Amino acid sequence: MPIDTRELMEAIAIVADEQNVRVAVKQSGKGTAICAACCFAGGLLMGPVGLAVGGAAGGIAAYKMTSGSFRPLGEVLLNDLTDTQREQLVQHVTKAVADIQPTDIVLLIPLITQSASIQQIVLNAIMSFATNELRMQIVD
Repeated sequence: MPIDTRELMEAIAIVADEQNVRVAVKQSGKGTAICAACCFAGGLLMGPVGLAVGGAAGGIAAYKMTSGSFRPLGEVLLNDLTDTQREQLVQHVTKAVADIQPTDIVLLIPLITQSASIQQIVLNAIMSFATNELRMQIVD
């Protein structure tokens, strides 16, 4: 039986979730800008004390505006990828475990979910894919 993309994606998501890998979903830059703007404004208005007050206020505002935007990588992989990106990820992981010769989904899924060394190989592959291909920031 050939490898089913959906089943392999689910196994990949399980590995990412077990390792509690989270990604920043386009909000880190926004939070940084908010914090920096508040710090700058505080410094202009109140001098050195304003830097501290503005930085604290900006940090709180950035937290409120971006909370909930750091999501588990498994959730992002299952729900947010296009079909092309899914195929690319499956090819990326398949290349990473090529030495194992995964020709049957019945053999591959238990290998991924039960072997710690293969989980580490798969985890490295999906983290590399998320960082390089999807341009996501990994939050450990």
